Amino acid sequence: MALALGPEVLIADEPTTALDVTVQAQILELLAEIQADVDMGVVLITHDLAVAAEIADDLVVMYAGRVVESGATADVLGDPQHPYTQGLFQSVPSAERRGQDLPAIPGTPPDLMRLPSGCPFRPRCPHAHDRCVTERPALQPAPGELRFGACHLLDQPLSPEGAAR
Repeated sequence: MALALGPEVLIADEPTTALDVTVQAQILELLAEIQADVDMGVVLITHDLAVAAEIADDLVVMYAGRVVESGATADVLGDPQHPYTQGLFQSVPSAERRGQDLPAIPGTPPDLMRLPSGCPFRPRCPHAHDRCVTERPALQPAPGELRFGACHLLDQPLSPEGAAR
C-alpha cells in the first residue's frame, strides 16, 4: 500500500524488527530492488547498526528526538564522534569481545516531556562538563567531510574508547 501511489521516498520504520536473519535479508533485498526499479529514496529507521552498516549510504543518529551525529555511514560507524554514537557502537556484540560483558550506556533515556537542561544526553554522558548543564549543543560541522554532530566536545573528538584524543 505504501508504494501504490509511487512515492519519491519510502519511510521504512523498523521493517526487520523481530525477524530471523533469513527473512530480514529477504526484506532488505526486496527494499533495495524496489528502490532501484522505481528510483526511490528510502529512509530506514532502525536500531540495528548491522543493518544500517550494510545498506545505508548515510546515517543519522538521534537521541531524545534530536540529531546528535550524521554523515556517511562508513565515517560515522568507523569513527563515531558523539558519546552516544560511541556507546551504541561499543554495545554491539563482536568476535573480539566474545565472552566479555557488553558495555552499556549508563542510566535511562530521558522523559521527552521533561528533558534535562542543556544537553539531553548529559545525565548519561561520561564526558559531561559545566557547559553541558546550561547549553544545549547545536548541530555543527564535525571532523570529516560532510559530517555533523551536536556535542560541545567536537573540537576535541573522542576516541571509540571514550577518552579525549
